[in-house]
Amino acid sequence: MTDTRDWRPLEGVIILDLSRMLPGGTATLLLADLGATVHKVEHPNGDETRHLQPSVGDDSSVQHQYLDRGKCSHLIDLKTPEGVAQVLELARTADAVIESFRPGVAAKLGIGHADVSKVNDRILYLSLSGYGQSGARAQFAGHDLNFEALASLAGTTPPRAMHADVAGGMLAALAITAGVAHARATGEGRHVDVSLMDAALFTAGMPLSEEFGSMSLEEPVRTPLDGKSPCYRTYECSDGRYLAVAAIESKFWLNITALIGRPEWAWRQSDPALIPEIEALFATRARNEWVELLDSEETCVTPVRASSELLGDSGLLERGSLEQRPTPAGPLWQVASPFVVTTEPAQSMTQAVNKEQTNA
Repeated sequence: MTDTRDWRPLEGVIILDLSRMLPGGTATLLLADLGATVHKVEHPNGDETRHLQPSVGDDSSVQHQYLDRGKCSHLIDLKTPEGVAQVLELARTADAVIESFRPGVAAKLGIGHADVSKVNDRILYLSLSGYGQSGARAQFAGHDLNFEALASLAGTTPPRAMHADVAGGMLAALAITAGVAHARATGEGRHVDVSLMDAALFTAGMPLSEEFGSMSLEEPVRTPLDGKSPCYRTYECSDGRYLAVAAIESKFWLNITALIGRPEWAWRQSDPALIPEIEALFATRARNEWVELLDSEETCVTPVRASSELLGDSGLLERGSLEQRPTPAGPLWQVASPFVVTTEPAQSMTQAVNKEQTNA
């Protein structure tokens, strides 16, 4: 059996990418990783990601090398008639278009849904914006932290990962894939509206449903995922590094209490009063000492790692989750395509399993 990340089921699908920065870039990155041909339209001075730090060569950056890998770049000035004509010509043979302007801007430029549909009425046209094409905030500016804050996801410090941006990009990629399949089956194009605010809300769908239900049904929320239970939170160790404890199921919590020599805590899995005692215990040893004791067991305890530690993870490297890719500055590490497929035919796999069972 052979596993590979070089899976190209979207080969032959053509995407026209008019978006900017992370959300739209994430959508077309996923589509390109799956084999789609992505025509990325950039400002004549280059997309903003090219000018971020650290730089790679004269007109690129580490972020650009990651986000726009596998895409075909076109430098086009959308504020000129010639540029608009170029975009419409690219749209003529495309399966999908994605844009991330504020609502109404694409139409003013002459590359909105109605304009593109005149040259290709089967196209899937996706608008990816902060707050959607409708609603009171539609014309508001915003970034990931704003969307997370409005969705009740943000804490007192900005999150390291841009969850709303990435989730919005993933939802856009899913919508494009579904829309292209629909168009090929029916001949009907569509205009899809995806907002990063909606994406942020979607990532919190489960806890928000619990909380809304608590308000409506007048029942208290009972969830271990809010950090108020000792079994689901992070703890600081003696060296200033942290452990993540996610022992939601009783069997994992019981294993922890046995391994740390505190069987009397077995029944206190959801008792907030236990948290200071656990904090005091974990503060007596360095993080890696606790990891050695707990991580290899059935505990759902892991270290909270810095990014520099990931390249030392043999499991990630063996699986191919991180990979080196060529850039103008030489090979650089990147996060690989998240799609892993088995190349072995199903029949061969079944025969191999049957043979193994027979030999056993």
